[in-house]
Amino acid sequence: MFEEFIIRLKNAINEPLPGVEAQMRLVPPNRQRLTANNSGITPRKAAVLALVYPKQAIPHIVFTLRKKYPGVHSGQISFPGGKVEKGDANLIETALREANEEVGLLTHKVEVIGSLTEVYIPPSNFLVNPVVGVLNEEPDFIKQESEVEEILEFEINHFLDSINLIEKEIHLKDRIIKTPAYQIDGHIIWGATAMMMSELAELIKQDTI
Repeated sequence: MFEEFIIRLKNAINEPLPGVEAQMRLVPPNRQRLTANNSGITPRKAAVLALVYPKQAIPHIVFTLRKKYPGVHSGQISFPGGKVEKGDANLIETALREANEEVGLLTHKVEVIGSLTEVYIPPSNFLVNPVVGVLNEEPDFIKQESEVEEILEFEINHFLDSINLIEKEIHLKDRIIKTPAYQIDGHIIWGATAMMMSELAELIKQDTI
């Protein structure tokens, strides 16, 4: 089951990506027109890892729940990842390094199969490259205590079921917004992470048609 899924995913990611149209289905309000090109400032570069792996032969994907801190992404759910650092040769290396730091992933076992469409995050001015990686065994995660509150593992099929798409009120520091989001096992995934996951889900759906 898992092996067949990965073959399909590898084939799909080498085809034209669903792109911004798929991302826009999960975009928060007032984000429709703001991109890295028209933000007026040079964005900072970052990368995240969408890691697909088996648990009892079922494809899963890992996220982190951030600790609360004085910042715009406090307490949010995200893919393992972060900003580019000096020693990183490229964005793939950034994503793998951050995944090793945040969830203890043994990155030499990961097969990188491609990337999704970049996502610009206006509040933090990051242009994020979502790297897609595959692991053929269930990993033993170890969370980074300083940054990660919890490691979350979800079946990918949950993101393919429209029953898990909701509209959610999000309480930010200065306002309340209503935004489309995923609700999985009682957790809310919204914002840039949901946009990336929306494109990945659409990629998987297209290959099963």
